[in-house]
Parts: sequence; C-alpha cells; structure tokens
Amino acid sequence: MKRLIFLLLMVFIISSADNHLVRVELTEERLNPLFDSNLNIIGELGHCAIVLVGDNEFVKLFPYSYQLLDENIQEDNYYLVHPLDVKINLHDFGDILTRDNNDYLLKINDGMLETLIKEKVMLKRLSHKPFIRKNTSSFQRSFSNSIVQEIVNEVNPDTVLSYVQRLQDFVTRYSTHDSCFAAADYIAAKFTDYRCDSIFLQYHTANHAPNVIGVKRGVTYPDSIYAVVCGHFDATSNMAPPIAPGADDNASGTAGFLEAARVMKDYEFEYSIRYIAFSGEEFGLFGSEYYTQLARAQGDSILGVFNADMIGYVDALPESLDVIAKISNPACEPLADFFIVAADTYTTLLTRKQMVNSMPYSDHQAFWEQGYVALLDAEDYWLQNPYYHHPSDTIGAGYNNNDFCTEVIKAQVAALSLMAIPYDTGIEEGVAVAANNILLHVSPTISNAHFTIFFEINNPDYHATLNIYNVTGRLVRQFDYTMPNASIHTQAHGPTTLSKHITWYGTDNFNRKLPAGIYFVQLSSNKSKTTEKLILLR
Repeated sequence: MKRLIFLLLMVFIISSADNHLVRVELTEERLNPLFDSNLNIIGELGHCAIVLVGDNEFVKLFPYSYQLLDENIQEDNYYLVHPLDVKINLHDFGDILTRDNNDYLLKINDGMLETLIKEKVMLKRLSHKPFIRKNTSSFQRSFSNSIVQEIVNEVNPDTVLSYVQRLQDFVTRYSTHDSCFAAADYIAAKFTDYRCDSIFLQYHTANHAPNVIGVKRGVTYPDSIYAVVCGHFDATSNMAPPIAPGADDNASGTAGFLEAARVMKDYEFEYSIRYIAFSGEEFGLFGSEYYTQLARAQGDSILGVFNADMIGYVDALPESLDVIAKISNPACEPLADFFIVAADTYTTLLTRKQMVNSMPYSDHQAFWEQGYVALLDAEDYWLQNPYYHHPSDTIGAGYNNNDFCTEVIKAQVAALSLMAIPYDTGIEEGVAVAANNILLHVSPTISNAHFTIFFEINNPDYHATLNIYNVTGRLVRQFDYTMPNASIHTQAHGPTTLSKHITWYGTDNFNRKLPAGIYFVQLSSNKSKTTEKLILLR
C-alpha cells in the first residue's frame, strides 16, 4: 500500500510540474542544436528561440545563453506581435516579455485580444505543441508540360474579381461573426460547383467559423499524400466585428484557391490536392494551427504548401511577388525555386525570393512548425498597403490591381499542377509493340532504395536502349546495351535472346539523386518497345 501511495504521489508531482517560458539566443546553426538537446521549441524569431522548459529540464540549457521569461505559464496567453504603426503601445494590451527587433513576445491581458487585432499589427499565438524537425527537401525541376499550360490559360481575371467582390459584399468576415460563417458556406458551395471529391467544414475553436477544405483526389495517391494551396478568408479592421471587408487581406488569397479549384476541375492528377480556406488567422492562426497539428498526428505527407496572403495591392509598377521561404527547419528554398521557375515558365509574373529565418504571421507558419515545407506569397515583404486592417480595404483602394492578382494566381496554379502531376503525361504505360519479342519487369514498383529492372528481347538487333523518364517526359537516365554486355542465349531451333538485370538507385546520368516521384522505364529494341511505371520515394 505504501509503495502504491508513493507511486501515485510521484505521478501527481510529475504531471503537475510547471512549464516555464525561456528565450534562448541562436547561433548560425539556428534551431539544430536545440533540437539535438531535445528542447521543446515553440517560437522562432530573428535572433532567438522561445522554448518550453519543465522544472527538471533546465540542465539542457547550460550550453546556451538564455533568459527566463515567465513561470507557470498558461496556454493561449502568449503572442508574437509585429506592430506596423509606431503609435501602438503594446503595454496597453499586456506584458512585453521580450523583444527581437520589431517582433515582441506579449503576455496578453484577459479580454484584450479582440481589441489588439483591430490595430495594424500582425500576430501569432504561441502553441504549446513543439516544432517538428525537418531540414531537407527537393523538387522536380523539369517544367515543359502542355497540360499545365492549358490549365493556366483557363485562369480568368473577371472570375477572380468576382470572387473578391462577393467576399467583400459580406461586409465583414470577422472570424466569430455570422457573416464569416456565411462566407464559409459560400466557399463550400464553390467547391461543390467545382466538383471537389470531398468537402469538409473543420471546426477548430469555439464560436469561430470553420475551416473549409476541398479535396481533389489523385489517381495514384488518393489519400494522405497531397499538395496544398491555401489562404485565410477571415478579416478584421478597426471597425470590426461589424465592418471588415478585407478585399486584399485576404479575399485576394481566397480567390486564388477558388480559381485553382475551378480551372483544375476537368483534369486528373497523380497526387491529391487540397484547397483550404482557413479561419481564425487574424486571431493568431487558430484554424491553420488546428489543421496542421491534426495532419501531423494523422501522418499526412504534404508535398508542399502555397499560401497566399494579400496579393492584390500594387504600390509601384512594375510590381513583383515576394516569395517568402524559410532557410532551415524546414528548408523551403527548393520549393521557392520550384515556384519561381513555374512562374517564369507559364506566366509573366515578376518574382523576388525572400529567404528568412522567421516570418510567423500567416498560415504558412503553422505548416513550418509541423515540419512541412511551405511558401508565403505576398505582394510586399514587409507590408506597404496603407489600407491594412481598415474598412477601406476594398476593391479600388486596398485591392487596386486585379491583373497582378490574376498573374499571381496563374503562377500558383502552374506550380500546384506541376507538383500534383497531370495524369496524362504523354508517356504510355505498359504498351508493348511486338509483345511476343520483348519483356520488361520492374521489382519492386515502389521503393526508397533501389529497383531491379529485368528485360529480355528475342531476336535482338544487337542493341537495346533502356530509358527512364520523369512524369513530364524528360529523359533522366539512359542505359545502352549491345550483345557483349548482356547474357546471350542461343537456342538450336529458336531465336537468340538478349537478357539483362539492372539495379537502379534513383540517380540520373550524372549519378545525382533524383527527387521522389513517378518515373517511367521504357525498353526499346529495333521496332519493339514497352514501358513500365515505378514510384521513387525519399
């Protein structure tokens, strides 16, 4: 009995151990040493990380320069805040715990959040869920695809403007207002019109409108491997809740995924696509935080995320889109390069890559925290729109250039289509000419290590070519074989047979690792040809 009481007491002490909020100064290695020390990272700014430390974990901090910010912390009270107006006094809203350049960690006073979000500020609620470590990514770099061009050509500026106008006409899309719930219904109806395979209303926070998720299922990967295009549809202003039109912030980004759903509806893709409308963004990323934590818990594999937030205001011509990507944890530069090449190939959009250590103030941040690669596409970094969080964020003022917005959407559609991979690649799978004379077999067909490719040709012309193509039809690896290099079997009263086993490790002709994806193995000899498909994982 005494032993049982002791064990119960220890469980109580451990479960009631206090968490403390600590600032840790970062070096050039950024978050990697903190991950190595098994610290719970919940925030990252330009020069420091914010970590949660239990009573018995301070020993982990000994190698670092750190500062205790708060003890016995409670969730939902801590916000990263970036004021855009020098007249804002954050002391009016809570206690400033630390500052990193113009980013503040604020312990907000009870009842002051909704007052704060009416100001010209960007903010992010600190979650108690620790960051997930991920520091590698790669993307296919071949972009010649006529199907993608067809899809991009369908993007219509009048349709884009109609979305922005309709969303503005709700007068307010403040996340807890009835009109934001009505806007969610409007978005769901559009996903229905555009024949999404599944549509979900995802409720995440009491009294807030739901996230709206439209799913287009892939032919090869119909379930939990998918690409995302997203943006928040809620809005705020200094006259919220009743007035918050949010044309640029963020009816423009909402128009992006709605138009993507429309122009992609008549095409099939290898990978699934999710068009996601987030609510609660202006309150500190409530909706996207809920979605990404659930996605990680379910083991979802997200290929990449294109988040658009404010893409309809031009302060000076020629305007360029800022493509904002994280340098590490997760490493998003390959995704940024992928997007920029897609934009250069299929649109006239000018782009500017912005590599950052921290930019936590839109829904891409929620994906970063869970280790998913994501981009923020924005008209300016930092913001230049004078109508930000103002009732004049309307068409003609805050949203002043529909052509620019349309071109951004074209780039997003191009990148999303390339990532999801149009199902008709122009390479026929499993087609054999003179089938009795040729045999091709790949084992396994799905692997993250290597593939064994076996072929056999009867009556060969002393030469066989084995080519491996990516899904765009680009040749990535070639093997040439003549009779002396292969096994030759001569039958007394039958044909001569050439056969060969090849081990392929997922590399190109220069022995460089190829990215994950679908590839086609094509065997040719004289007039005979056959093709098989394989899937390379990483």
